[in-house]
Amino acid sequence: MATYLFAWNPSLWTWPELAADLRRLRRRGHVDTDWSAGRTRAIEIGSRAFLVRVGVPPKGIFGAGHTLSAPQPAPHWRPEKAAAGAKTQYLNLRLEALFPLPPVTYEDLAKPPFARFRWGVRASGVRVPTALADALEDLWEARTRATTASRRKSPG
Repeated sequence: MATYLFAWNPSLWTWPELAADLRRLRRRGHVDTDWSAGRTRAIEIGSRAFLVRVGVPPKGIFGAGHTLSAPQPAPHWRPEKAAAGAKTQYLNLRLEALFPLPPVTYEDLAKPPFARFRWGVRASGVRVPTALADALEDLWEARTRATTASRRKSPG
């Protein structure tokens, strides 16, 4: 299956449900959410999905999961664009990992082999080349394992 980046820019949308989604994921082991796929129409169900925080520091990869549906057109998520008749593609994501801060930062992604790819995508639904997707999986697993372990050790 292919791997795709789905962007979140907090300066354009605050994600008011983020805290509740983090709690829901801790309880259930996953959280399902609708997300924009930008203009990308050909994303297969079951594709790997990574959420990348763009626009506002800290930037980086902060969530991962899989697609549950194929993209479908609907009014754009930005009200001013929707009012002008703009559409975007939406799909459903199942996130199995989600963090308030990116475990994989832009600094990590500025190093080889990641440096040759533009991680600061302007829209969601960008396909990650297979070789980089494999390397990202390894880095993601190492970072999230470390983040999860330190969270368990901390009191509270």
